[in-house]
Amino acid sequence: MFHHFFNAKRKIVIELNERYFDKNSLMRAVVQHLESEGKQCEMIDVNTLILDGKKYYVHETNVAATYCPPVQRAVLTEIN
Repeated sequence: MFHHFFNAKRKIVIELNERYFDKNSLMRAVVQHLESEGKQCEMIDVNTLILDGKKYYVHETNVAATYCPPVQRAVLTEIN
């Protein structure tokens, strides 16, 4: 998994190497990835997690590519 931080928009985008077909599996993979990077992460429900004390809403996107399979991404948006 690769991650890119977009601090100005309070978003984190995680590009996934594998495809996840249900939200629970996707959320577990995101939590596992963030914890492997030393972050404190806890899943609240299938749409929400707490990362280093901040609450984030999580949704997935798919980016189409011309000559390869689409890339699945998890987008974390900070909730106030």
